[in-house]
Amino acid sequence: MVDIILDDRLTSLKEQFPDTPDTIILKADVLREGISFSAEMAEAGSWSIPGGAFLSRENIPERESYGADARPPNQMILDDDTRINTELDHASPYAIRGNRDSGYTLCRHDEPVTPLSFTPRPEFSGELYDGSSIASALGQRAEHCAAIVHTVFCEYGRDGDECAYCFLGNVQTPKIIKSGRRLRGTNHRRTIEACAAASRQIRLDHVVVSGGALVDTTLEVKSYVKTVSALRAAVGPDTRITAVCQAFDQVGWRALQEAGVSRVQPNLEVWDEDLWAKIIPGKAKAIGKELWIERLKQAIDVFGVGEVATSFVAGIECCDPSTNYTEVKALAAHGEAYESLLNDEIVPMFGLLTKARGTRYENVELPATEFFLQLGWNRTQMMQQSGMFDRYTSGVDADFSCYKCVTHKTCQDYPRLMELSGNT
Repeated sequence: MVDIILDDRLTSLKEQFPDTPDTIILKADVLREGISFSAEMAEAGSWSIPGGAFLSRENIPERESYGADARPPNQMILDDDTRINTELDHASPYAIRGNRDSGYTLCRHDEPVTPLSFTPRPEFSGELYDGSSIASALGQRAEHCAAIVHTVFCEYGRDGDECAYCFLGNVQTPKIIKSGRRLRGTNHRRTIEACAAASRQIRLDHVVVSGGALVDTTLEVKSYVKTVSALRAAVGPDTRITAVCQAFDQVGWRALQEAGVSRVQPNLEVWDEDLWAKIIPGKAKAIGKELWIERLKQAIDVFGVGEVATSFVAGIECCDPSTNYTEVKALAAHGEAYESLLNDEIVPMFGLLTKARGTRYENVELPATEFFLQLGWNRTQMMQQSGMFDRYTSGVDADFSCYKCVTHKTCQDYPRLMELSGNT
């Protein structure tokens, strides 16, 4: 049982969702509101696994007062092991108080809510070929989880067809183009060496491989195969490797499986086909929704039920200026999507829309926390009724995503905390 002090706002949420675990209610609200950077966070970030810019809403404010090397921890850990991604937002009512010696507390409007902790950075022995540290190239996201990219360049971003919410397509790719650097494949020597070295010193349960999209999916397959083959050789047969990629044909899926991929997650992002051209124009032009879903089905033939998922950017329907979606209509669209996908034995998931810098949504008002809690509850009921929670053949997670490192989502917390899965 987690000790959480509910103020009036959190109490109101609990009254509306009485069967939802308290930590999920708190997590959803923190993800929606973000968290304010503070000296206490800087202190925690100095010794814990650090966060990156992937989902952050803003830079560290007044960096000079915290030091040039100040970084936030990549996640906060509650007493029941619920993990919450740290998305910086100076306007957030949430902040961290305390220190490593006395312990940390998550506060709302400076009033204590619950104790929390952070994951220490591992002290790896040895160095990489270039003399750098193993941790600097590992991409570690939790105690036994890491992530790498097959390429940081998104071809859709080059052509003006980037996904509207994506930091990589909207920020990273334009920087590469502006620099005039010749586009080459990402050099993974340091990363693969770091994964190999880390796997000899700690247990690596899984590694997520993702990155920029290529218009020609056969080229994207080759890029993933090259990365995954080296990664599989480095970490051995027991580490699960998830490819978050575009929807490939069956030849592509076979190539990924032979390279060492365990499961795949080609994300649909939005369900309404009319929104594809507005929100994910590159995917709409290169593949399209109908073919995307057909390729998801083909992936099941290769990887099996419970090893193929697709995620949605929840709330984007209501926030995009080119749509007229209400929260009620958005919930209905997600319900239709989840029912259709579960009928085809595809795992549906969602992540909260983030106000990432440089994207169309960096200054929008996100849907209320109630929207995300209702969506999480609805999905959980549909997953339970379909029996999908008991069909994860990896035997590692209570849901498709790892709750320890996919900390910007709440989906995987429901079956774990509510004991709805045989793998819990």
